[in-house]
Amino acid sequence: MQTQLYPAEIMEHTTEAYLPQVSVQGQIIYVSVVLAVLTGLLSLPFIRIDVSVRSSGIIRSKAERNELRSLTGGTIAKVLAHENQTVKAGQPVFQLQTAIPDSKLRLLHAQQTEKQLYIRDLTLLVSSHGTNRPIAGLKSSLYRQQYEQYIFQQAELAQTERKRKRELEINQNLFAEKVIARQELEDKEFAFNTAQAQYRSFIERQVSDWENALSQYRMALDELRSQEQQLVKEKELLTITAPVAGTMGQLAGKYTGSYVQPGEILGVISPDSNLIVECYISPKDIGLLRNGMKSRMQVDAYDYNQWGMAEGTIISISNDVTVSDQQTFFKVKCRLNKDHLTLRQGVRGYLKKGMTLRAHFIITERSLYDLLYDKADDWLNPKNTPSVPHAVAAM
Repeated sequence: MQTQLYPAEIMEHTTEAYLPQVSVQGQIIYVSVVLAVLTGLLSLPFIRIDVSVRSSGIIRSKAERNELRSLTGGTIAKVLAHENQTVKAGQPVFQLQTAIPDSKLRLLHAQQTEKQLYIRDLTLLVSSHGTNRPIAGLKSSLYRQQYEQYIFQQAELAQTERKRKRELEINQNLFAEKVIARQELEDKEFAFNTAQAQYRSFIERQVSDWENALSQYRMALDELRSQEQQLVKEKELLTITAPVAGTMGQLAGKYTGSYVQPGEILGVISPDSNLIVECYISPKDIGLLRNGMKSRMQVDAYDYNQWGMAEGTIISISNDVTVSDQQTFFKVKCRLNKDHLTLRQGVRGYLKKGMTLRAHFIITERSLYDLLYDKADDWLNPKNTPSVPHAVAAM
């Protein structure tokens, strides 16, 4: 009696019935696929890739932008720059109408020249006191006239002194011969002493007057110079110059004849300095970054599949959080290794201020097994915090 284990209807669907139908080539493909999958799974712990933090960023100059402000109010007389113009440090940009007449400055210059002339002559007169040599080289007519009058009066007093001295000597001889009384001798001595005192007093008084005048003229000259400096500063405030070299932008639409309020912003200068990348990092990722860390950047203006990626290094990380549009982030600045990207054909695409990008900061190396394990752990246990938040793998 023959025993039948399976019905005839299902025998054709069993493995024993199917395997003889598979060709040798199919079996080879099957085994190869199984081996490839097993090899891939076994190699996961040994394949290591870079793990990076991704953020948005923008290319900007290293120096901050400078705002052009008017320190004083007034009407614009000239507009000396236009939008997107390159300017140098100290180059005039706006000229306001001046309320200070140039004639006032010319008057101050003339007064200073006059005071300097008087000071020169008075210094010569005072320094020559005590010498009997005549003074030459006086430039001002005022002190030439005073000096001539001084010489005349000095000669007159000196002559009077010599006359009184001769009279005294004669009376001394007469008194010795007992021709005149002592009273007459004493009168001549008094007259001589008076003439001598008048001579000395005149010289000392005149020199003192010159010294006082010299001191007053010096003070007046200092005051005139101070007034001139004040006027020059006020006039300089009416010329608005570029504080740094750079490119003009965001001009306020001011034209000749427009009125400017004190402190009003007239434009912005973007400095010509080395380019850096400013990235905005989430507070959850900022703890993973440090100075000196490498970064790779996809510039939005250039397709990274053709142009490649820019590279840089972190140079500074802000210590305080920034809040903008109800979003919080930390500013991270990176130094670019190059100022351009290059195609395979050698064509260069230069990086410019204002270009946006996506930066990838390489924080560590991890195996594929670790990444898959972390991802599976997140799926199976959602309460766990990811070990590398918002990190992406960078091949």
